[in-house]
Amino acid sequence: MAEHPLIQRRVERTVRERLAAFRVVVLHGARQTGKTTLARLLNNGGTYVSLDDQAQRDASLEDPRSFIEIRDRPVIIDEVQRGGDALVREIKIAVDADPSPGGFLLTGSANFLTVPHLSESLAGRASFVDLLPLSETERERTDGLLAELLSHSALRGRVGSTANGSSLTESVLAGRRPVGDAPREYAERVAHGGFPALVGVSERMRTVWFEDYLRAVVARDVRELTGARKIDDLPRLLGAVAARTASELVIEDVRRDLGFGSRDTAADYLAHLRMLYLVRTLPGWATRAVTRARRRPKIYVTDTGLAASALRLGTAQLLDPAERMRGPLLETFVVNELAKQSSFADDPVELSHFRSADGRREIDVMAEVADGRVFGFEVKASRSVNPRHYRNLAWMRDALGGRFTLGIVLYTGDASYRLADRIVALPISALWTR
Repeated sequence: MAEHPLIQRRVERTVRERLAAFRVVVLHGARQTGKTTLARLLNNGGTYVSLDDQAQRDASLEDPRSFIEIRDRPVIIDEVQRGGDALVREIKIAVDADPSPGGFLLTGSANFLTVPHLSESLAGRASFVDLLPLSETERERTDGLLAELLSHSALRGRVGSTANGSSLTESVLAGRRPVGDAPREYAERVAHGGFPALVGVSERMRTVWFEDYLRAVVARDVRELTGARKIDDLPRLLGAVAARTASELVIEDVRRDLGFGSRDTAADYLAHLRMLYLVRTLPGWATRAVTRARRRPKIYVTDTGLAASALRLGTAQLLDPAERMRGPLLETFVVNELAKQSSFADDPVELSHFRSADGRREIDVMAEVADGRVFGFEVKASRSVNPRHYRNLAWMRDALGGRFTLGIVLYTGDASYRLADRIVALPISALWTR
């Protein structure tokens, strides 16, 4: 199954900007997210080499200095983590000798900064860019809701005016169009996920692809990068995480359910899944105005198609309101989409979740911009919105005052409307449609 050739990745602009400013750019993300395709596109007369090729890998391990010196810059090294620490040290030496920007573009299917056998971080020399699975905005060729929120002319760079929030409310509500048969469309998008290779692939073949994908990642990457002995437990672990996606991470529960010998073992294996970009955590959020908050992270599978496959759920099951995982997978879908949109946003955005210390108040996603603006998101699988769905957003608005820019309830209904001061209800499709 080949990658879809027509979908432009939004992060391409970010990578080009970083190559013009930094000596090394590291583009990392899960396997099959399109890193190789993007790297080849950015070649610009340099040299491309993949360490998935055994001969090239052997050469990089045997004589890493010569492996680098013979190549025209920019040198693009695909799956650089397979070359080990010696190769990365030689890259450091090379860019110290010639500090021109754009000398190396390195890609990896593991988080470069957490690979156990890589001790050299290229600190001060490299910029790191995540390439996540396709966002809905990339598939639909739209700008997306997060970009709209960040770029609103009355708000950009300004914090503290509730009038500005009201202006954004009107802008966000104006001209929104619903999607046809929204419940089915959402169920299909959740079950599909965002891997480029699966664009246009039938649901039955997607199931086969996900099974083969996970088997290959576990057998190849986890064994090679970590030396983990019980790697056959990792698919079970991913299934356990999928069953808990969008919930607080309690490692002891995972350890007990899977029969791991110790909490440390369970934590190590979860770290393997994070290193390979198969799961992400959303940290707890707090600020001076809201100090009594729990800091335990929530955990999510980074692709809802992968999560649904691990749980043996397809579009039909996700259409059933009685399906227990329907809500958590829908929240995971929204969190993943916001994470993707934030990865290529013009302004730095930190995503987190909020839960009060007593557990009485929760907000699914808090998005905090570098200039201090805060947006809150609640995700509901229902077709309508009632006051219970936004009472915590209203509480947070009152606690933060002018910093709270807008609260949004994303739901499976069709209408877009104001719920309260600086709080709106929008269809989930508003994330990628206008």
